[in-house]
Amino acid sequence: MSSTDLSEQKKQQTNTAIFAEVLFLANLLLVPIIPFLVLFALYNKYRTQPESLAFNHIRQTFIASILAGIFIICISSVFYFVTQISAAVTWTIIIMYVTCVHSVFVMYGIYGLAKAMGGFKVKFPLIG
Repeated sequence: MSSTDLSEQKKQQTNTAIFAEVLFLANLLLVPIIPFLVLFALYNKYRTQPESLAFNHIRQTFIASILAGIFIICISSVFYFVTQISAAVTWTIIIMYVTCVHSVFVMYGIYGLAKAMGGFKVKFPLIG
């Protein structure tokens, strides 16, 4: 392969990594399901290239999206069903929990986007 082909391939990998991070942030901040489905399709497309920059970012964002959904839904449901439904304290705890956990995942997305824009692989803290 010529150096132009390698340069073009690296550019495509970087653009795909950036797209994956943008999809992750869109999934968290704009529309919950559609970006996740696109991310799932990208995951299936690139899983044959496990060492690529694109797959690294796609895998990280895919796993983080699943964890974010599980945390938000399960923990909020536990708070909702274990405590009194009409209690103001219950809703305060749920809103604070969702805000804190959601903010952590958004920060992971911003961190991953910065790494993708620089052309570097990423490993989210605590998610791996």
